[in-house]
Amino acid sequence: MKRQLSLKLFISVSFFVLALLIVITYSFLGVHFFFKGMDNIIASNLENAGHSYTRTHAYEQHKTIHKFHRDYTITYDWQHIPAAIREHCEQPPNEVNVLHKIDNSSWFERPDVIHFVMRLQIDDQPFFISQTITAERASAIVGRNIQESRQTLFMISISILLLMAVFIWFLLKRVAQPVSQLSHWTHQLDSHSLAQDIPDFSYPELNEMANLIQRSLSSVQDSLQREERFLSFASHELRTPISVIRNNLELLNKLKQTSTRLNEPQLTDIINRIDRASLTMKHLSETLLWLSRDFSEPLPKQEVDLEQLVKQSCDEMAYLLNNKSVDLTLSTHSYPLVIEEVPARIILGNLIRNAFQHTTQGKISIQQSKNSVIITNPESSDEHSNSTQDLGFGLGIQLTTKLADKLGWSYQKTYSDSLYRVEIKL
Repeated sequence: MKRQLSLKLFISVSFFVLALLIVITYSFLGVHFFFKGMDNIIASNLENAGHSYTRTHAYEQHKTIHKFHRDYTITYDWQHIPAAIREHCEQPPNEVNVLHKIDNSSWFERPDVIHFVMRLQIDDQPFFISQTITAERASAIVGRNIQESRQTLFMISISILLLMAVFIWFLLKRVAQPVSQLSHWTHQLDSHSLAQDIPDFSYPELNEMANLIQRSLSSVQDSLQREERFLSFASHELRTPISVIRNNLELLNKLKQTSTRLNEPQLTDIINRIDRASLTMKHLSETLLWLSRDFSEPLPKQEVDLEQLVKQSCDEMAYLLNNKSVDLTLSTHSYPLVIEEVPARIILGNLIRNAFQHTTQGKISIQQSKNSVIITNPESSDEHSNSTQDLGFGLGIQLTTKLADKLGWSYQKTYSDSLYRVEIKL
């Protein structure tokens, strides 16, 4: 596998290579312009020598003078220029006031001899002027200046590289620290930290990325929680219709075994109970799926009698009171409502089931008046110690709370004097 380069190392190497290229480039430029300046000085000296020659030797025109002033050679005839220069320049220079430099050195080699030649034209009189400089005759001041310039250039280059290294270190520290914090924060994310505010990572881009990560993970967590709730609610709520189907099938098998011919009313009742239980399972599944979705169409409404709903739920849960010293008081009145029937059955079934299941002795009161149902029941000390003060009875109450909140129905629960009281307004 190809080895991946870390972002920090990549940025460091890139910046350092860029700094090195800049330093090398400007070093060569510095050397180039240094010698360019030296050449300009030589050219100026040659031109000054030419003017001095025309002033002092105006009467000696067309005469060649060797070693004029500072070893300059001035002549009107190209053939009188030193042979070393003519060997390198087969043709005399045609351009006026342009310095030609001749040496046999390379980039990193100091020349032993340098020849300079120019074509000058003063007072409409063209002539040639040349000068030869050797290492032995070179000025010590020039050599010292070159050495000092080289040292200065080297120190500046090293300083720039060091400053660039410090700058890269500071930049990486400034950038890498928030990135490392973002990486650490991402690895530490859990269900608790997802609900907290996002830390400030110094840069808008990193904050936006953290916000995106939090939204994505929160969405995934919400989906998982909805799925878990759906499975929990489904397994909890489907127990009753499944039990009804199983019990009626067992009853049907027993009737077949004990009787050669089934009683038609009994068979009809059994089939109707199985049919109602299967429809309940179907409606339960649809309702739970509807509840587990964030955005969903409203459930269909139909007219039902709240009194009949309460009585049917009590009949279905009556087996929970078997062999218990419990007195049930049921007070209902006919009250037609246009509501979502399946959620209403789930809520009433859960509330009545909890009252029947968690009451071992005493009195259970169920009162229905108009669209309000109030259920009061005592709770044993064991059940109370295992429950919390928010009166949670497990999945049934959780499902009841969620359905009531989503449908906008009023749902209240209180506990006082060892009595639980719940009220639901459909």
